[in-house]
Amino acid sequence: MVKFHVNTALILEDDVRFEPYFVYQVQRVFEETSNIFLDWDLMQVYLGRKRSQNAKEPWVENSQYLVHVDYSYWTLGYALTLRGAKKLLAANPLEKLVPVDEYFPIMFDKSNNMTWKMAYEKRDLKAFSVEPLLMYPTHYTNEPGYISDTERSSILFQPNCTLKRDEL
Repeated sequence: MVKFHVNTALILEDDVRFEPYFVYQVQRVFEETSNIFLDWDLMQVYLGRKRSQNAKEPWVENSQYLVHVDYSYWTLGYALTLRGAKKLLAANPLEKLVPVDEYFPIMFDKSNNMTWKMAYEKRDLKAFSVEPLLMYPTHYTNEPGYISDTERSSILFQPNCTLKRDEL
């Protein structure tokens, strides 16, 4: 995206179930972001995600479809601007690996994990979510056919690891 100067990208997982009229709804969301002059980097526009049950997500002013996103899991589908992609890459995520559904909330400063959060100095990604969501997973935890690379994975720590050396 950055290499080829793609202004906006829509990223979708391969195991999602789309709500009816998905394409039409996405078009309306993008039209609205232009009409209300919304300055955004990540639209998680969250199209699909797992919301935190206690999250308070106020509506974006003058919006019918968007809320200010709080901490959430999953990255089923999202839109990303070129500026947002540059912000994500500038934080050197390959040097401090965390799952992408943890990385995004860190970068828009809504992570609950202070250790991980403090490893990333600049956390100014502008993120929003579509409401209601436009996609959901095809399978949930413990259902037949459910597969996850991260759901029950172990966190790997190296002995004598310090944040001063940018290690998690």
